[in-house]
Formats: sequence, structure tokens, C-alpha cells
Amino acid sequence: QKHGQWSPERFEKWAADIGQLTEQYVVMLLQAKKHPEQSYRACLGLLSLAKKYSPSRLELACKRALATGIHRVSGIRSILDKGLESKPLPSTQPDLLADIEHSNIRGHNYYH
Repeated sequence: QKHGQWSPERFEKWAADIGQLTEQYVVMLLQAKKHPEQSYRACLGLLSLAKKYSPSRLELACKRALATGIHRVSGIRSILDKGLESKPLPSTQPDLLADIEHSNIRGHNYYH
């Protein structure tokens, strides 16, 4: 079929034309499988989202997916469907109780 004209380099270049983060995501998809050929359909699915939504939205969705550990194209599609790519990334909340010292609080050493 058309597999003969596909290669990891071709997918990476196609993704790089969209943006650096999309390229990173494609590289991650290609490296996730033992044989890169197993990732070709996922790469095609990801890159086709640029036509449906727009290259800039896909780039933002890849940024969010990479930051939040989403490793499936369906996750990227969900981000785009819900318009989450333009929302601020969730920040990690600092542990507000970590540095409290009080005579009534035993602390983590008490339990070990």
C-alpha cells in the first residue's frame, strides 16, 4: 500500500512544518512502539487534525498533551473538541501543609 512512501523522517518533517511541539509529539509516538511502522496510523491521525482544526490549534494541543502526559491521539482530539488547548495549563499546587511545625502535629517521622 502507501506504507512504502512513509518513513519516520517524513512524519517528523510534516510535523515540523506544523510546529516544534507537534514534531516532539510525533517523535514520541514513533518511539513508543518497537517498530516505527506501528505508529504510522497514529501519526497520520494526529497530523490530519491540522486540517480539521488548524495547525496552530494542533500545536497548542500538542503542548498541552506533552505537559500533562497524554500519549494517545484520541487525547489530542479530545483537547481540540473541548477547546482546552487555549486554556491555561494546570499548575501543580504547592503542599500548603508541608512546612507547618506545631507541637500537636506529629510529622512524617512519627509513622516510620
